[in-house]
Amino acid sequence: MRRRSPAPYAFPLAAVLLLAAATTSAPAGVLAQKGPPQPIKWSLAFEPESGQAAAGGTLIAVVRAVIDEGWHVYAPDEANVGPRPVELIIVKNPVFAAAGKFVAPEPEREMDQAFGQITASYTDEATFRLPVAVAAGAAAGPHVIEIDVSFQACDGNICLPAKAVRVKATVNVTRPGASLN
Repeated sequence: MRRRSPAPYAFPLAAVLLLAAATTSAPAGVLAQKGPPQPIKWSLAFEPESGQAAAGGTLIAVVRAVIDEGWHVYAPDEANVGPRPVELIIVKNPVFAAAGKFVAPEPEREMDQAFGQITASYTDEATFRLPVAVAAGAAAGPHVIEIDVSFQACDGNICLPAKAVRVKATVNVTRPGASLN
């Protein structure tokens, strides 16, 4: 008597079930590849807090960095040679333009072994203020402002590659002379 071979799909189905069981019981870290650390969180707010400005007027964009413990970013200081300092650039648009250089807080200065020099940097948090001009011909209503923040984050062992992130928020543009509540 001839022996019957198993159904052609029996082995592949068993393999699929075994693989599914193995992957569902594996630790999450095995399945999800972790990317590089993101130790700096950026946000954008305004002065005045209402986020309102008259056409032809100005307001202050307040860009804040919250920095994870053990990490730092470099100050916009001409003495830094090597690390990428914080830089703020308004994304080109017809409504908003920089109305001067941004103001940075006083940085900490210390010897940076990674760069072999004294560098100026921020830990914990840093707030930068960028004056913004609103175009005189801007239509009244909400307008989105986008700011590119370039920076480099380092800890005591590594420096992440320099990167840029975009922060954005809405400004309510009013007619000149309107009340800014």
